[in-house]
Formats: sequence, C-alpha cells, structure tokens
Amino acid sequence: VDTFSNPTLVEGVGIVESLSAGLGFSLFKSDDGLYVAGNNFYGQLCILDNDVGDNVMTPYKLVNITSTAVITFEAIKTSSFIMFTDGTVGACGRNNFGQLGIGDNLDVKLPDRPRAGVAVIPNGLPIMKLGVGPSSESAFFIDSDGDVFATGLNDKGQLGVGGNENKNLLTKVNFDNGVKVELISASGDHALSG
Repeated sequence: VDTFSNPTLVEGVGIVESLSAGLGFSLFKSDDGLYVAGNNFYGQLCILDNDVGDNVMTPYKLVNITSTAVITFEAIKTSSFIMFTDGTVGACGRNNFGQLGIGDNLDVKLPDRPRAGVAVIPNGLPIMKLGVGPSSESAFFIDSDGDVFATGLNDKGQLGVGGNENKNLLTKVNFDNGVKVELISASGDHALSG
C-alpha cells in the first residue's frame, strides 16, 4: 500500500482552523491550542520542552499558548512566527540570515533561546499581518497603517529595501506614492505584494 498518495487523518489536535508548513514541519491551530509536528533541528517548532528532540513524529501541543491568544502563525523554510492578539509576534528556529527580525543572526532554539519576540516595528504600531512563504528565508510584517517592514535574506534584493545586504531588524519597505499593502507573499528570491 502506498501511504504517500492517500490522505491520512491527523488525530488528537481537535478541530483544525488553520495550518502552515515549512520544510519538513507543520503548525496546526485548532480550537484547543497550537500544535506542531515534524523537524525541529533549528528549534522551528517553538517547543519549550528540552526533552522533545529534533523530530516530533506526532502532534505536540505548545504549552502556555491558547488558540484565542493567536491570530495567525506562519512557517517559512526553517523558522516559525506566531502572531498574538496584542500585535506582537513570537519567532523561533533558523536565523542565519536574520529572518526572525530579532537583531542578531543566532538561531532561536532550546535550551538557550526557546522563543524570541520579533523586534518592535520602528514606528511602534502593532503588526497586523505576516507575509511569508514556505521556501522563504525572509519575512514581511504589515502594520496597522499598511506600511511594510522586512527582515532576512536579501541577496537578490528580495526585501525591497534597497541594496542586497541581509537585514536582521525590521526595515521599512518604501513604496512609491503612499501605497498601502494589504497582502504580501515571499519566496526564496522574490516577494509579491498587493
């Protein structure tokens, strides 16, 4: 029997409201919490338990995070972002290009750094939307005014901030004529906005 071509029910996560997948890992938001599964080599599952290991074979419920406190979450290639109702964003996982936006390029992984808060947007407004993609090593954040901030890999200018230097802090993307962005999606070497 070829189990790869037939859908398999993931049990034990309640009623799933949304999901996001990175490279070899998944995040599930259900009616009773946030669950993670898959590869955790870089700490991208945001797990606070030191005994979990590098691979989580069944859904694992994140502690101290209720589903009502989470607006959305997103996985990129080997990192994760959790956006909370207060407009803050938690990040974990690979950070080699500064993609977590925390001001350095150190991975956020147990035991030293279990979960980090993304740097505050320079204008102090809350983050309203995340703009990422599953193969991306960059991330975008949209504030309540519709301004866009970017961080991470920029070797091909994909952040749109001028130049091709990687950024490890949120850097404003300047659009012509006061354009306000409602949606943004990132890939490995480009981004689209609308």
